[in-house]
Amino acid sequence: MSVRRWERHWSITIRWDRAEHSPWRTTKYQTVVATAAELRRLVEAARADRHVTAFPYEPVRVLVGEEPTHCPAGHVYEHDRRVAGRLLHRWAACHCGGHTVLVCDQPGCPAPQLYDPPVDIDCEPMGPA
Repeated sequence: MSVRRWERHWSITIRWDRAEHSPWRTTKYQTVVATAAELRRLVEAARADRHVTAFPYEPVRVLVGEEPTHCPAGHVYEHDRRVAGRLLHRWAACHCGGHTVLVCDQPGCPAPQLYDPPVDIDCEPMGPA
């Protein structure tokens, strides 16, 4: 089982003066890239295109990895607790981006709550909402 984690990606929006000058035939194109190298390529291409009027970008957090299927004690999260294929869960806000709080409903489970991604040393999650 892989552990989920927050990763820094970049969101960039490229704007053209006219749609016919854009490869997508629109005046605005927005995407998220995973690496600084990908962002650099887009910025360099935007700078080189005289029809590009703006290309603001900003860091964004993206949760990567597989959703847990078992609690830490090994109990399977029940499929009937899922809505549209996703686990029902609560949310704990945190400066890292936040944590999903999964609840094991097995009686006597020694680990009834799982924070996903795991709480790191610098995390301070607020109680689940």
